[in-house]
Amino acid sequence: MSIGKRNKHAYLLLVDKNPWQIKKLLLLLDHKRNDIFIHIDAKSSMTANDIVIPEMVSDVYVFKEIKIYWSDISLTMAEIFLLEKAKSIQRYQYYHLLSGSDLPLKKQQDILQFFDDNNGKEFVEYQVPGQYLEKPYYERIKYYHVLSKHYRHHGKFHLVKDYFFVAVEYTVIFFQMILGVNRIKNFKFAKGSQWFDITDDLATFVLSKKEWIKKQFNRTRASDESFLSILVENSDFKERLYNKKLNGDMTGNMRYIDWSRGEPYVFKKEDLNDLMSSNLLFARKFDENVDKEIIEAVFSVLMS
Repeated sequence: MSIGKRNKHAYLLLVDKNPWQIKKLLLLLDHKRNDIFIHIDAKSSMTANDIVIPEMVSDVYVFKEIKIYWSDISLTMAEIFLLEKAKSIQRYQYYHLLSGSDLPLKKQQDILQFFDDNNGKEFVEYQVPGQYLEKPYYERIKYYHVLSKHYRHHGKFHLVKDYFFVAVEYTVIFFQMILGVNRIKNFKFAKGSQWFDITDDLATFVLSKKEWIKKQFNRTRASDESFLSILVENSDFKERLYNKKLNGDMTGNMRYIDWSRGEPYVFKKEDLNDLMSSNLLFARKFDENVDKEIIEAVFSVLMS
């Protein structure tokens, strides 16, 4: 396939720490068919100078605009921000959302070939209520969560605060239940992985729904795990899914994420053979402060 504007890919990276590790990721994504768009959490001390590698062939764009809080809509809006920035440059064949804790498991020529072979498919992994999705997830989107951004701080004092905020939040939710509040009554509910590989058609559709997303998912919990899933489930894009079984299988977005050993599990050097023998394209989670050797090992295999 000849390289033209429509055959290029946009990588959208959400990062906040570990610049050494991010540089490894950038080098593994570097390719003449890839442009890379990076958003650094505005709360982070990291800057563009900490991660940019001048000799890369990919065009790299770095932004630091939004303070991102776990479980808060700010994470969803950072994704929308990166989509908008990429779309302002050109139309890409695919848009890939990764975090700074991710690594590819295949060389770029193999990843590009995979998406060429499956061009037009949408790689969005999610589940709908039923066999694979537990009911409590409804509450994240069904009710107003007014204190979610204050959760998940570190230290004993913050842990006490977290419990206090949770208690207040679910007291508020209890009264919403009594009053019959239901923010999801007008569409089918879905919940899934935050990470995606989507076509320009779906990216355009998502951005056309920006104001709806901001209104519908403000004051909810973990909107990043539902907004795209809900948009796809309630549109014709559902027919373009690579994995239509909606059973939680990792081929839905070709991500190797191990929830059985952690939340998620952080890969270590002893996982190398398992990772590199996988048919999946990307993996998370890696952390240079937990095990630097596995990052070096994956890098060495893919750069050989």
